Amino acid sequence: MRIFIAAVTAALATALLPGVALAAAPPNDDFDNATTITALPFSAKTSTAGATKSTDDPTACHYWGESTVWLRYTAQENGFLRASTSGGPAFGVYTGSRGALALVPGACSYNTGFSADVFPVTAGTTYHFALIENYAWNGREFGFELTTISAAANDNQASAAVTGFPATLEGDLRRATAEPDELTASCGPDAGQSVWFRYTPDRTRSVQLKRTGYSSPVLNVRRATDLSEVDCAGTSDYQGLVFTATAGQSYLIRVAQGVEDAGQFELSLANAPAIKPVADPNPEQPSIFDDITFSVGSGDPLGKPLVSGEVQFGDGATAPITDSETVQHRYAKDGKYTVRVTGTTQDGRTGSSEQVLEVATHDVKLSGLSLPATARAGETKRIKVSVGNTRYDENVRVALMRKSVHGYYEEVGYLTQRVAASPSGKVEFPFAYTYTAADAAAGEVTFKLVASLNNYDYDDAQPADNEIIAVTTVRAAAKTTANARIS
Repeated sequence: MRIFIAAVTAALATALLPGVALAAAPPNDDFDNATTITALPFSAKTSTAGATKSTDDPTACHYWGESTVWLRYTAQENGFLRASTSGGPAFGVYTGSRGALALVPGACSYNTGFSADVFPVTAGTTYHFALIENYAWNGREFGFELTTISAAANDNQASAAVTGFPATLEGDLRRATAEPDELTASCGPDAGQSVWFRYTPDRTRSVQLKRTGYSSPVLNVRRATDLSEVDCAGTSDYQGLVFTATAGQSYLIRVAQGVEDAGQFELSLANAPAIKPVADPNPEQPSIFDDITFSVGSGDPLGKPLVSGEVQFGDGATAPITDSETVQHRYAKDGKYTVRVTGTTQDGRTGSSEQVLEVATHDVKLSGLSLPATARAGETKRIKVSVGNTRYDENVRVALMRKSVHGYYEEVGYLTQRVAASPSGKVEFPFAYTYTAADAAAGEVTFKLVASLNNYDYDDAQPADNEIIAVTTVRAAAKTTANARIS
Protein backbone atom coordinates (compact mmCIF):
# COMPACT_ATOMS: atom_id res chain seq x y z
CA MET A 1 0.00 0.00 0.00
CA ARG A 2 2.87 2.37 0.90
CA ILE A 3 4.51 1.61 -2.44
CA PHE A 4 1.28 2.45 -4.32
CA ILE A 5 0.82 5.74 -2.44
CA ALA A 6 4.43 6.67 -3.05
CA ALA A 7 4.08 5.95 -6.75
CA VAL A 8 0.94 8.07 -7.06
CA THR A 9 2.54 10.91 -5.09
CA ALA A 10 5.61 10.81 -7.34
CA ALA A 11 3.45 10.87 -10.44
CA LEU A 12 1.49 13.89 -9.22
CA ALA A 13 4.64 15.68 -8.24
CA THR A 14 6.15 15.07 -11.67
CA ALA A 15 2.99 16.37 -13.35
CA LEU A 16 3.22 19.59 -11.33
CA LEU A 17 6.93 20.21 -11.80
CA PRO A 18 7.80 23.29 -13.84
CA GLY A 19 9.01 22.45 -17.31
CA VAL A 20 7.04 19.15 -17.59
CA ALA A 21 4.68 19.68 -20.55
CA LEU A 22 1.19 18.21 -20.70
CA ALA A 23 -0.36 17.26 -24.06
CA ALA A 24 -1.47 20.43 -25.80
CA ALA A 25 -5.13 20.78 -26.71
CA PRO A 26 -5.75 20.17 -30.44
CA PRO A 27 -6.53 23.31 -32.49
CA ASN A 28 -10.16 22.20 -33.02
CA ASP A 29 -10.74 21.45 -29.33
CA ASP A 30 -13.32 24.24 -29.04
CA PHE A 31 -16.52 24.65 -31.06
CA ASP A 32 -15.49 28.11 -32.26
CA ASN A 33 -12.26 26.72 -33.69
CA ALA A 34 -13.81 23.75 -35.50
CA THR A 35 -11.94 22.47 -38.55
CA THR A 36 -13.83 23.70 -41.60
CA ILE A 37 -14.39 21.19 -44.38
CA THR A 38 -14.55 23.04 -47.69
CA ALA A 39 -14.94 20.23 -50.22
CA LEU A 40 -16.06 16.62 -50.40
CA PRO A 41 -14.99 13.92 -50.29
CA PHE A 42 -12.98 14.78 -47.18
CA SER A 43 -10.47 12.50 -45.47
CA ALA A 44 -7.94 13.55 -42.83
CA LYS A 45 -6.20 12.52 -39.67
CA THR A 46 -7.27 14.25 -36.47
CA SER A 47 -6.63 13.71 -32.79
CA THR A 48 -8.37 13.97 -29.43
CA ALA A 49 -5.12 13.90 -27.44
CA GLY A 50 -5.28 16.73 -24.91
CA ALA A 51 -8.88 17.57 -25.82
CA THR A 52 -11.19 19.07 -23.22
CA LYS A 53 -14.91 19.59 -22.77
CA SER A 54 -16.53 23.02 -22.74
CA THR A 55 -19.32 23.76 -20.32
CA ASP A 56 -21.69 24.48 -23.19
CA ASP A 57 -20.86 21.39 -25.24
CA PRO A 58 -24.13 19.64 -26.18
CA THR A 59 -25.06 16.41 -24.40
CA ALA A 60 -27.84 15.15 -26.67
CA CYS A 61 -25.39 12.53 -27.98
CA HIS A 62 -23.08 10.86 -25.42
CA TYR A 63 -24.12 12.66 -22.25
CA TRP A 64 -21.15 11.24 -20.35
CA GLY A 65 -18.50 12.25 -22.91
CA GLU A 66 -15.47 13.91 -21.28
CA SER A 67 -13.74 15.57 -24.23
CA THR A 68 -14.55 16.72 -27.77
CA VAL A 69 -12.98 18.03 -30.95
CA TRP A 70 -15.01 19.73 -33.68
CA LEU A 71 -15.37 19.86 -37.46
CA ARG A 72 -17.97 21.65 -39.57
CA TYR A 73 -19.30 21.55 -43.10
CA THR A 74 -21.84 23.69 -44.98
CA ALA A 75 -23.88 21.58 -47.40
CA GLN A 76 -23.72 22.71 -51.01
CA GLU A 77 -26.84 20.84 -52.07
CA ASN A 78 -29.67 18.73 -50.74
CA GLY A 79 -28.72 15.09 -50.35
CA PHE A 80 -27.10 12.64 -47.96
CA LEU A 81 -23.72 12.58 -46.22
CA ARG A 82 -21.82 9.68 -44.73
CA ALA A 83 -19.54 10.47 -41.78
CA SER A 84 -17.17 7.88 -40.38
CA THR A 85 -14.23 7.52 -38.02
CA SER A 86 -11.58 4.83 -38.23
CA GLY A 87 -9.85 3.91 -34.98
CA GLY A 88 -11.43 6.84 -33.20
CA PRO A 89 -14.23 8.01 -30.93
CA ALA A 90 -17.98 8.17 -31.39
CA PHE A 91 -19.59 11.27 -32.84
CA GLY A 92 -22.77 13.34 -33.06
CA VAL A 93 -23.89 15.73 -35.79
CA TYR A 94 -25.53 19.06 -34.87
CA THR A 95 -27.03 22.13 -36.49
CA GLY A 96 -27.57 25.59 -35.03
CA SER A 97 -25.33 27.96 -33.11
CA ARG A 98 -23.19 27.59 -30.02
CA GLY A 99 -25.30 27.12 -26.92
CA ALA A 100 -28.34 26.21 -29.03
CA LEU A 101 -27.16 23.18 -30.99
CA ALA A 102 -29.73 20.59 -32.09
CA LEU A 103 -28.79 16.98 -32.77
CA VAL A 104 -29.57 15.90 -36.33
CA PRO A 105 -32.21 13.17 -35.84
CA GLY A 106 -30.60 9.76 -35.99
CA ALA A 107 -27.06 11.16 -36.47
CA CYS A 108 -25.46 9.92 -33.27
CA SER A 109 -22.98 7.05 -33.49
CA TYR A 110 -22.28 5.30 -30.20
CA ASN A 111 -19.63 2.90 -31.47
CA THR A 112 -15.92 3.51 -30.94
CA GLY A 113 -13.01 2.13 -32.97
CA PHE A 114 -15.10 2.42 -36.14
CA SER A 115 -18.21 4.58 -36.41
CA ALA A 116 -20.30 5.51 -39.43
CA ASP A 117 -23.63 7.19 -39.99
CA VAL A 118 -25.68 8.44 -42.93
CA PHE A 119 -28.01 11.44 -42.62
CA PRO A 120 -29.84 13.89 -44.90
CA VAL A 121 -28.56 17.43 -45.41
CA THR A 122 -30.09 20.66 -46.75
CA ALA A 123 -28.21 23.04 -49.00
CA GLY A 124 -26.88 26.09 -47.10
CA THR A 125 -27.12 24.46 -43.67
CA THR A 126 -23.94 24.13 -41.60
CA TYR A 127 -23.41 20.79 -39.87
CA HIS A 128 -21.17 20.52 -36.79
CA PHE A 129 -19.41 17.25 -35.99
CA ALA A 130 -18.59 16.58 -32.33
CA LEU A 131 -16.00 13.78 -32.01
CA ILE A 132 -16.50 12.56 -28.47
CA GLU A 133 -14.23 10.58 -26.13
CA ASN A 134 -15.90 8.88 -23.20
CA TYR A 135 -12.72 9.38 -21.15
CA ALA A 136 -10.49 12.44 -21.42
CA TRP A 137 -7.32 10.38 -20.92
CA ASN A 138 -8.17 8.27 -23.98
CA GLY A 139 -6.88 10.83 -26.49
CA ARG A 140 -5.78 9.31 -29.79
CA GLU A 141 -5.18 9.94 -33.46
CA PHE A 142 -7.72 8.62 -35.95
CA GLY A 143 -9.10 9.10 -39.42
CA PHE A 144 -12.26 11.05 -40.19
CA GLU A 145 -14.09 10.89 -43.51
CA LEU A 146 -17.05 12.77 -44.92
CA THR A 147 -18.53 11.86 -48.30
CA THR A 148 -21.72 12.36 -50.26
CA ILE A 149 -24.08 9.41 -50.60
CA SER A 150 -26.79 9.05 -53.19
CA ALA A 151 -30.39 8.56 -52.17
CA ALA A 152 -31.82 5.05 -52.37
CA ALA A 153 -32.69 4.22 -55.98
CA ASN A 154 -36.18 3.21 -54.88
CA ASP A 155 -36.70 6.18 -52.56
CA ASN A 156 -39.83 7.26 -54.44
CA GLN A 157 -42.98 5.33 -55.25
CA ALA A 158 -42.53 5.97 -58.98
CA SER A 159 -39.08 4.35 -58.89
CA ALA A 160 -40.09 1.24 -56.91
CA ALA A 161 -37.60 -1.60 -57.34
CA VAL A 162 -39.08 -4.59 -59.16
CA THR A 163 -38.74 -7.82 -57.19
CA GLY A 164 -39.11 -11.46 -58.14
CA PHE A 165 -40.43 -14.28 -55.96
CA PRO A 166 -39.25 -15.58 -53.60
CA ALA A 167 -36.88 -12.75 -52.78
CA THR A 168 -34.79 -11.03 -50.14
CA LEU A 169 -35.45 -7.29 -49.95
CA GLU A 170 -32.66 -5.14 -48.53
CA GLY A 171 -31.91 -1.46 -48.16
CA ASP A 172 -30.83 1.44 -45.94
CA LEU A 173 -33.58 3.77 -44.80
CA ARG A 174 -31.04 6.38 -43.72
CA ARG A 175 -30.77 7.13 -47.45
CA ALA A 176 -34.52 7.52 -47.82
CA THR A 177 -36.89 10.48 -47.67
CA ALA A 178 -40.63 11.06 -47.56
CA GLU A 179 -42.35 12.36 -50.67
CA PRO A 180 -44.55 15.44 -50.15
CA ASP A 181 -47.75 13.56 -50.95
CA GLU A 182 -46.63 10.10 -49.84
CA LEU A 183 -49.21 7.61 -48.60
CA THR A 184 -48.13 6.46 -45.14
CA ALA A 185 -48.95 3.16 -43.47
CA SER A 186 -52.12 2.93 -41.39
CA CYS A 187 -50.25 0.99 -38.70
CA GLY A 188 -47.28 3.40 -38.57
CA PRO A 189 -48.13 6.85 -39.93
CA ASP A 190 -45.08 8.46 -38.28
CA ALA A 191 -42.64 6.25 -40.19
CA GLY A 192 -41.74 8.76 -42.91
CA GLN A 193 -38.43 7.65 -44.43
CA SER A 194 -39.39 5.00 -46.96
CA VAL A 195 -38.34 2.93 -49.95
CA TRP A 196 -40.59 1.06 -52.38
CA PHE A 197 -40.71 -2.29 -54.16
CA ARG A 198 -43.05 -3.55 -56.88
CA TYR A 199 -44.22 -7.17 -57.10
CA THR A 200 -46.33 -8.68 -59.89
CA PRO A 201 -47.09 -12.40 -59.31
CA ASP A 202 -47.13 -14.84 -62.21
CA ARG A 203 -49.83 -16.84 -60.42
CA THR A 204 -52.18 -16.25 -57.51
CA ARG A 205 -50.58 -17.14 -54.19
CA SER A 206 -50.61 -16.26 -50.48
CA VAL A 207 -47.53 -14.18 -49.72
CA GLN A 208 -45.77 -13.37 -46.45
CA LEU A 209 -43.44 -10.39 -46.08
CA LYS A 210 -41.47 -10.58 -42.84
CA ARG A 211 -38.36 -9.16 -41.25
CA THR A 212 -35.27 -11.35 -41.22
CA GLY A 213 -32.78 -8.75 -39.94
CA TYR A 214 -32.50 -6.93 -36.63
CA SER A 215 -34.33 -3.73 -37.59
CA SER A 216 -38.12 -3.36 -37.34
CA PRO A 217 -39.41 -1.15 -40.13
CA VAL A 218 -43.11 -0.56 -40.74
CA LEU A 219 -44.36 -2.62 -43.70
CA ASN A 220 -47.41 -2.09 -45.84
CA VAL A 221 -48.68 -3.28 -49.21
CA ARG A 222 -50.92 -1.37 -51.63
CA ARG A 223 -52.53 -2.28 -54.91
CA ALA A 224 -50.70 -0.46 -57.67
CA THR A 225 -53.93 0.20 -59.57
CA ASP A 226 -55.74 2.32 -56.95
CA LEU A 227 -53.15 2.54 -54.11
CA SER A 228 -55.61 0.98 -51.65
CA GLU A 229 -53.90 -0.61 -48.66
CA VAL A 230 -53.98 -4.41 -48.59
CA ASP A 231 -52.18 -5.10 -45.31
CA CYS A 232 -49.95 -3.39 -42.78
CA ALA A 233 -47.45 -4.58 -40.14
CA GLY A 234 -46.21 -2.27 -37.39
CA THR A 235 -42.86 -2.42 -35.62
CA SER A 236 -44.13 -4.91 -33.02
CA ASP A 237 -45.72 -7.29 -35.55
CA TYR A 238 -42.84 -9.75 -35.76
CA GLN A 239 -44.62 -12.07 -38.19
CA GLY A 240 -44.82 -9.29 -40.79
CA LEU A 241 -47.77 -9.08 -43.16
CA VAL A 242 -49.68 -11.56 -45.33
CA PHE A 243 -51.79 -11.01 -48.42
CA THR A 244 -53.22 -12.88 -51.40
CA ALA A 245 -51.36 -11.76 -54.52
CA THR A 246 -53.54 -12.14 -57.61
CA ALA A 247 -51.81 -13.23 -60.81
CA GLY A 248 -51.00 -10.29 -63.08
CA GLN A 249 -51.91 -7.60 -60.54
CA SER A 250 -49.07 -5.36 -59.34
CA TYR A 251 -48.49 -4.57 -55.66
CA LEU A 252 -46.43 -1.79 -54.10
CA ILE A 253 -44.48 -2.71 -50.97
CA ARG A 254 -43.51 0.22 -48.75
CA VAL A 255 -40.76 -0.14 -46.11
CA ALA A 256 -40.42 2.78 -43.70
CA GLN A 257 -39.00 3.97 -40.39
CA GLY A 258 -38.99 7.16 -38.38
CA VAL A 259 -35.94 9.40 -38.74
CA GLU A 260 -34.63 8.44 -35.29
CA ASP A 261 -34.76 4.71 -36.02
CA ALA A 262 -33.87 4.61 -39.71
CA GLY A 263 -31.23 2.06 -40.62
CA GLN A 264 -30.47 -0.99 -42.72
CA PHE A 265 -33.18 -3.62 -43.14
CA GLU A 266 -33.59 -7.12 -44.54
CA LEU A 267 -36.91 -8.73 -45.48
CA SER A 268 -38.10 -12.04 -46.86
CA LEU A 269 -40.84 -12.31 -49.50
CA ALA A 270 -42.05 -15.91 -49.62
CA ASN A 271 -45.07 -18.20 -49.58
CA ALA A 272 -47.27 -17.75 -46.53
CA PRO A 273 -47.73 -20.85 -44.34
CA ALA A 274 -50.88 -22.91 -44.76
CA ILE A 275 -53.65 -22.78 -42.18
CA LYS A 276 -55.40 -25.75 -40.59
CA PRO A 277 -58.61 -24.61 -38.86
CA VAL A 278 -59.66 -26.43 -35.70
CA ALA A 279 -62.79 -26.70 -33.55
CA ASP A 280 -61.85 -28.04 -30.13
CA PRO A 281 -64.84 -29.45 -28.17
CA ASN A 282 -65.56 -28.84 -24.51
CA PRO A 283 -66.25 -31.24 -22.93
CA GLU A 284 -63.95 -33.53 -24.86
CA GLN A 285 -66.08 -36.59 -24.03
CA PRO A 286 -69.62 -35.28 -24.34
CA SER A 287 -72.99 -36.91 -23.80
CA ILE A 288 -76.39 -36.20 -25.30
CA PHE A 289 -77.08 -33.93 -22.33
CA ASP A 290 -74.15 -31.60 -23.06
CA ASP A 291 -74.25 -28.34 -24.99
CA ILE A 292 -70.79 -28.71 -26.49
CA THR A 293 -68.78 -25.52 -26.95
CA PHE A 294 -66.41 -25.74 -29.92
CA SER A 295 -63.50 -23.28 -29.73
CA VAL A 296 -62.75 -22.32 -33.32
CA GLY A 297 -59.24 -21.34 -34.37
CA SER A 298 -57.41 -20.80 -37.63
CA GLY A 299 -54.48 -23.09 -36.87
CA ASP A 300 -52.31 -20.38 -38.45
CA PRO A 301 -48.60 -20.20 -37.50
CA LEU A 302 -48.92 -16.43 -37.99
CA GLY A 303 -51.84 -16.14 -35.58
CA LYS A 304 -54.32 -14.59 -38.02
CA PRO A 305 -57.98 -15.31 -37.07
CA LEU A 306 -60.65 -16.79 -39.29
CA VAL A 307 -63.12 -14.29 -40.75
CA SER A 308 -65.46 -16.81 -42.39
CA GLY A 309 -66.09 -20.53 -42.67
CA GLU A 310 -68.28 -23.34 -41.41
CA VAL A 311 -68.33 -26.13 -38.86
CA GLN A 312 -70.03 -29.36 -39.97
CA PHE A 313 -70.90 -31.44 -36.91
CA GLY A 314 -71.27 -34.78 -38.69
CA ASP A 315 -74.95 -35.28 -37.90
CA GLY A 316 -76.24 -33.06 -40.70
CA ALA A 317 -76.11 -29.85 -38.68
CA THR A 318 -73.76 -26.94 -39.45
CA ALA A 319 -72.82 -23.57 -37.95
CA PRO A 320 -71.18 -20.58 -39.66
CA ILE A 321 -67.92 -19.12 -38.37
CA THR A 322 -68.42 -15.47 -37.51
CA ASP A 323 -66.59 -12.96 -35.34
CA SER A 324 -67.28 -15.20 -32.35
CA GLU A 325 -64.54 -17.67 -31.49
CA THR A 326 -67.00 -20.38 -30.37
CA VAL A 327 -69.98 -22.31 -31.70
CA GLN A 328 -72.28 -24.65 -29.77
CA HIS A 329 -74.03 -27.91 -30.62
CA ARG A 330 -75.86 -30.76 -28.87
CA TYR A 331 -76.08 -34.26 -30.34
CA ALA A 332 -79.35 -36.20 -30.19
CA LYS A 333 -77.84 -39.67 -29.82
CA ASP A 334 -74.60 -41.43 -29.04
CA GLY A 335 -72.17 -42.23 -31.81
CA LYS A 336 -68.94 -41.24 -33.52
CA TYR A 337 -69.20 -38.05 -35.59
CA THR A 338 -66.74 -36.55 -38.07
CA VAL A 339 -66.48 -32.83 -37.33
CA ARG A 340 -65.17 -30.87 -40.32
CA VAL A 341 -63.99 -27.26 -40.13
CA THR A 342 -63.33 -25.01 -43.12
CA GLY A 343 -62.26 -21.40 -42.79
CA THR A 344 -60.63 -18.39 -44.41
CA THR A 345 -58.40 -15.68 -42.94
CA GLN A 346 -58.60 -11.99 -43.77
CA ASP A 347 -55.64 -12.35 -46.14
CA GLY A 348 -57.46 -15.01 -48.18
CA ARG A 349 -55.83 -18.25 -47.02
CA THR A 350 -58.30 -21.15 -46.80
CA GLY A 351 -57.91 -24.48 -45.07
CA SER A 352 -59.85 -27.34 -43.50
CA SER A 353 -59.48 -30.21 -41.06
CA GLU A 354 -61.47 -33.16 -39.72
CA GLN A 355 -61.65 -34.90 -36.37
CA VAL A 356 -63.77 -37.72 -34.97
CA LEU A 357 -65.78 -36.88 -31.89
CA GLU A 358 -67.32 -39.66 -29.82
CA VAL A 359 -70.59 -38.92 -28.03
CA ALA A 360 -71.16 -41.50 -25.29
CA THR A 361 -73.77 -41.06 -22.57
CA HIS A 362 -72.77 -43.01 -19.47
CA ASP A 363 -75.47 -42.53 -16.89
CA VAL A 364 -76.56 -44.46 -13.80
CA LYS A 365 -79.23 -43.49 -11.29
CA LEU A 366 -79.84 -44.16 -7.60
CA SER A 367 -83.36 -45.27 -6.68
CA GLY A 368 -85.30 -47.59 -4.38
CA LEU A 369 -83.66 -46.63 -1.06
CA SER A 370 -84.58 -48.84 1.92
CA LEU A 371 -83.61 -47.21 5.23
CA PRO A 372 -85.00 -47.73 8.73
CA ALA A 373 -87.05 -44.78 9.93
CA THR A 374 -86.00 -45.39 13.55
CA ALA A 375 -83.34 -47.31 15.39
CA ARG A 376 -81.73 -47.69 18.82
CA ALA A 377 -78.09 -47.22 19.66
CA GLY A 378 -76.30 -50.54 19.31
CA GLU A 379 -78.66 -51.94 16.71
CA THR A 380 -77.32 -53.04 13.31
CA LYS A 381 -79.77 -52.55 10.50
CA ARG A 382 -79.81 -52.96 6.73
CA ILE A 383 -79.62 -50.08 4.28
CA LYS A 384 -80.31 -50.96 0.67
CA VAL A 385 -80.18 -48.79 -2.43
CA SER A 386 -80.87 -49.69 -6.06
CA VAL A 387 -78.81 -48.56 -9.08
CA GLY A 388 -80.51 -48.33 -12.45
CA ASN A 389 -78.59 -48.32 -15.77
CA THR A 390 -80.11 -48.26 -19.24
CA ARG A 391 -77.13 -47.44 -21.48
CA TYR A 392 -73.77 -49.25 -21.07
CA ASP A 393 -72.54 -51.98 -18.75
CA GLU A 394 -70.77 -50.19 -15.90
CA ASN A 395 -68.71 -50.85 -12.81
CA VAL A 396 -70.44 -48.73 -10.18
CA ARG A 397 -69.15 -47.66 -6.80
CA VAL A 398 -71.70 -46.63 -4.16
CA ALA A 399 -70.45 -44.91 -1.03
CA LEU A 400 -72.39 -44.76 2.26
CA MET A 401 -71.65 -41.46 3.97
CA ARG A 402 -72.66 -40.16 7.39
CA LYS A 403 -73.05 -36.50 8.34
CA SER A 404 -70.71 -35.52 11.17
CA VAL A 405 -71.48 -33.13 14.03
CA HIS A 406 -69.37 -30.56 12.12
CA GLY A 407 -71.72 -30.65 9.15
CA TYR A 408 -69.64 -32.50 6.57
CA TYR A 409 -70.09 -36.05 5.27
CA GLU A 410 -67.57 -38.79 6.01
CA GLU A 411 -67.49 -42.11 4.21
CA VAL A 412 -68.30 -45.06 6.47
CA GLY A 413 -68.46 -47.79 3.81
CA TYR A 414 -68.67 -48.53 0.11
CA LEU A 415 -69.58 -51.30 -2.34
CA THR A 416 -68.56 -51.82 -5.99
CA GLN A 417 -70.59 -53.98 -8.38
CA ARG A 418 -71.04 -54.59 -12.07
CA VAL A 419 -74.33 -53.09 -13.25
CA ALA A 420 -75.37 -54.35 -16.65
CA ALA A 421 -77.36 -52.12 -18.97
CA SER A 422 -81.06 -52.98 -18.86
CA PRO A 423 -84.21 -51.14 -19.95
CA SER A 424 -85.85 -51.60 -16.57
CA GLY A 425 -83.50 -53.65 -14.40
CA LYS A 426 -81.88 -52.52 -11.18
CA VAL A 427 -79.05 -53.80 -9.01
CA GLU A 428 -79.24 -53.57 -5.22
CA PHE A 429 -76.31 -52.45 -3.09
CA PRO A 430 -76.85 -53.76 0.49
CA PHE A 431 -75.18 -52.05 3.46
CA ALA A 432 -75.39 -52.66 7.21
CA TYR A 433 -74.91 -49.92 9.79
CA THR A 434 -74.63 -50.16 13.57
CA TYR A 435 -76.10 -47.09 15.24
CA THR A 436 -74.03 -45.49 18.01
CA ALA A 437 -74.60 -43.72 21.28
CA ALA A 438 -73.45 -40.53 19.57
CA ASP A 439 -76.23 -41.02 17.01
CA ALA A 440 -78.69 -41.41 19.87
CA ALA A 441 -77.33 -38.32 21.63
CA ALA A 442 -77.86 -36.35 18.41
CA GLY A 443 -81.33 -37.84 18.04
CA GLU A 444 -80.80 -38.78 14.41
CA VAL A 445 -78.23 -39.70 11.81
CA THR A 446 -78.22 -38.30 8.27
CA PHE A 447 -76.98 -40.60 5.51
CA LYS A 448 -75.94 -39.75 1.98
CA LEU A 449 -75.45 -42.41 -0.68
CA VAL A 450 -73.32 -41.44 -3.67
CA ALA A 451 -72.93 -43.50 -6.85
CA SER A 452 -70.03 -42.99 -9.26
CA LEU A 453 -68.69 -44.76 -12.32
CA ASN A 454 -65.63 -46.80 -11.54
CA ASN A 455 -64.25 -45.77 -14.96
CA TYR A 456 -61.41 -43.34 -15.61
CA ASP A 457 -62.49 -42.77 -19.22
CA TYR A 458 -65.98 -41.39 -18.64
CA ASP A 459 -67.90 -39.31 -16.14
CA ASP A 460 -71.56 -39.77 -15.29
CA ALA A 461 -73.63 -37.65 -17.66
CA GLN A 462 -76.22 -36.65 -15.01
CA PRO A 463 -74.54 -36.64 -11.59
CA ALA A 464 -77.54 -34.90 -9.99
CA ASP A 465 -79.42 -38.24 -9.77
CA ASN A 466 -76.44 -40.05 -8.25
CA GLU A 467 -77.09 -38.89 -4.68
CA ILE A 468 -79.79 -39.65 -2.10
CA ILE A 469 -79.99 -38.20 1.40
CA ALA A 470 -82.13 -39.83 4.12
CA VAL A 471 -82.47 -39.61 7.92
CA THR A 472 -82.97 -42.24 10.63
CA THR A 473 -84.26 -41.20 14.07
CA VAL A 474 -82.07 -42.80 16.77
CA ARG A 475 -83.07 -43.46 20.40
CA ALA A 476 -80.97 -44.55 23.32
CA ALA A 477 -80.14 -48.22 23.65
CA ALA A 478 -82.39 -50.45 25.74
CA LYS A 479 -79.23 -51.94 27.18
CA THR A 480 -75.44 -51.52 26.78
CA THR A 481 -74.32 -52.31 23.25
CA ALA A 482 -71.01 -53.06 21.57
CA ASN A 483 -69.16 -50.48 19.58
CA ALA A 484 -70.69 -49.63 16.24
CA ARG A 485 -69.43 -51.62 13.30
CA ILE A 486 -69.79 -51.39 9.51
CA SER A 487 -70.19 -54.67 7.61
